[in-house]
Amino acid sequence: MTVDVADGRADGLGEGQRATLVAEIHDLYDGKGDGDRLLAAFRAAALYVPLAEDEAMCSGESDGVRWLYAFTSTTELERFARARLGSGTDPGWESGRIRYWTVFGSRLLDVAVPAAVAEARAPAGVAVDVGGVRTLLLPPLSGIVPDPVAVDLIDRTSESRDRSAEEA
Repeated sequence: MTVDVADGRADGLGEGQRATLVAEIHDLYDGKGDGDRLLAAFRAAALYVPLAEDEAMCSGESDGVRWLYAFTSTTELERFARARLGSGTDPGWESGRIRYWTVFGSRLLDVAVPAAVAEARAPAGVAVDVGGVRTLLLPPLSGIVPDPVAVDLIDRTSESRDRSAEEA
């Protein structure tokens, strides 16, 4: 299986920041994590985002949340791709070639997540190193994603008032 870049080589881009992110994820799993440092490391890191056959970002859905997939290394990306192929949920990688973009974490949170929300009309977050030893989920909450798409800031009071009025 080969991993092909879709947007030009990004050699060296964000390597130090990716290493910092991996260290922060390890600290989190070791019980020494700091949320602010972790989020800052994620935002600064250039991550590998796999593409499906139709050039869309690969994502999955769980409990009503759309999770955009991002990886800290091509090794983690390849592990994920092999698992997808083995489970029959291949997004067009049967050729053994995985295409990806290199995207800064800040762009994933500030641009890709709101775009995914607009497209799917459902909450969206980012899942890092899915299928790996240390998966990280960045949920659609304020302080992580932009406020307009943060589920904890959505005003449900007017919606519940509208339903109450209709039921009366």
